[in-house]
Amino acid sequence: MNQQKVFEFKYGKVKIKVYGGLGEIGGNCVVIEDRGRKIVFDNGIRFSVLRRFYGGRIEPLGLSELRSVGAVPPLEALQGASALYVSHLHLDHTGLLSSIPPEVSIKIPSVRVLKSTLASWYRRPGSWLAYVPPDYTAKVEEVKSKREDENNVMAIPVSHSCFPAYSFLYAGSDATIFYSGDLRFEPLTSMCYRLDEIIRDVGIVGVDVALLEGTNFNAEYTPITASMFRDYISLLLREYDLTSISIDPLDLEALMAILDSSLVMGKNLVVGSERLLWVIDKIERLRSEALDKIYVSEELEVPTSLLLRNISLVGEVFKSPENYVLIIEPVGLLQIFRKLKIWGESPSLIGSVVVLMDPEPRESIKEVEEGALRVWLKSFGIQSLRLRLSGHYLPHQFHNIIKTLKPKNLIPLHTEETDLMNKLFKKSIFAKRD
Repeated sequence: MNQQKVFEFKYGKVKIKVYGGLGEIGGNCVVIEDRGRKIVFDNGIRFSVLRRFYGGRIEPLGLSELRSVGAVPPLEALQGASALYVSHLHLDHTGLLSSIPPEVSIKIPSVRVLKSTLASWYRRPGSWLAYVPPDYTAKVEEVKSKREDENNVMAIPVSHSCFPAYSFLYAGSDATIFYSGDLRFEPLTSMCYRLDEIIRDVGIVGVDVALLEGTNFNAEYTPITASMFRDYISLLLREYDLTSISIDPLDLEALMAILDSSLVMGKNLVVGSERLLWVIDKIERLRSEALDKIYVSEELEVPTSLLLRNISLVGEVFKSPENYVLIIEPVGLLQIFRKLKIWGESPSLIGSVVVLMDPEPRESIKEVEEGALRVWLKSFGIQSLRLRLSGHYLPHQFHNIIKTLKPKNLIPLHTEETDLMNKLFKKSIFAKRD
């Protein structure tokens, strides 16, 4: 019943096996075999397969079933590997870490972020998502940023809608291989590098093979650029009373960009989602001077950092909406509105807006839930907007990436437009020769 096909590429003694991510978006799993050494890049869940086999009350029975239908990498991809390198903590790349054989080291972007996010969110017994956090006995360590490790792998920090995120460079016996993971070419804030800048910084002058993601080549509509995002958020803060924004809870860059805009506009930022509380530690390190402009919603009813103050959405924010920007999961915001309506205390929020940003990966969008959400928001006089800020580079930046990496060979990943990417790559090669 296994739906997973393996694609093999060979460059001298270096063999590349792609178990997931070729011809599809998500589910990345790439194995490198080189003179007795075996390493793995990413261990992603294939959401396209999950949608075919599961939905509603039909849930996976366990790890063995998920492997049998091809929703997660087979055991053979991981057995005998010295290490699994996880590019970032989105599930279509991280996958089920408790499924990793105990002898395989798990190298992740940040142990601290893993504990505060995925390991905390998915510990619920009885759910297949409980396989996401690694076992307590697993060998988990952080990747070495901008330094080559014992497996000849260098982790290269990149911008993405999940922080921190890395690409990887493997210096093989007969080939140098660049694995992109997921990345933006242009970061949202100065806390991350432009791709061409970090590649120059680590001294890469060219690679033999680039395993490069191409998510946005088959995007239904064009995502906005980083600069457009910053400008549009500033516009919303200026034109609306209360602006509530839903972001990927792992997208620290987006939150920092929103924070910067709110400070410029003289507004306070209110964190209304429990899954975003992990970022407070990062903000303390990056922008400690902004902490006195950040509040945590009392309605969360969770302990918060001593550095932050609590604020009541009902008692303060909704009464002076023009003074605040709210970062919250929209369903959580709606629950508060509905309770207030039942209690006969509905606030007047006409002139406010809720910005719904696409989650990463996009397969996790719940279209029916969003439709119902829009109906409820409209009943309260609140406008809702959809904003597509991608965590991936845009198609027009592809040529710059090829120019930066100078690959001799290309293996497109994380895209349904493999042929198009190959054609554009060949055009870039011929243009360089001319």
